[in-house]
Amino acid sequence: MYDKAVYKWLHRVTTVSLLVAVGGFLLYQRVMDGPRDDSLIGKKKISESVTLYVTKYDGGGATMSDVYRYYLADDKQTIEQLNNSEPFLVSDTGGAAVNGCDKRVNVKLTGRVFSFSNSTQFYSGETAMMPVIDLNATGVR
Repeated sequence: MYDKAVYKWLHRVTTVSLLVAVGGFLLYQRVMDGPRDDSLIGKKKISESVTLYVTKYDGGGATMSDVYRYYLADDKQTIEQLNNSEPFLVSDTGGAAVNGCDKRVNVKLTGRVFSFSNSTQFYSGETAMMPVIDLNATGVR
């Protein structure tokens, strides 16, 4: 009889602890994935169907280095749409040399690369676009 009560109590404590942990994790993810505080600093047509957008993070203050996000999309994007999509490159420099031909994009930069993905997808009208991205990055100390 006593063992049943202990097991019930342990089950309740474990269930509540797991619910609190999962709820806390979901709340943390929601707060961390909130809208970005970016402003659009550049827009450049790379090819007929690919446009480069560069945004700068404005919320860092004096204690944080500059963060630039690079996006590829069609030429009709707004800053809100960009903030809801994933950048293919995040770096500390906004002056990367980006050029391309058709569905191939070449990126050359000097600075730190925080994240990079060599593939991205977007729609240009009804057509799905998946440009190939080549990165040539030179680090600095």
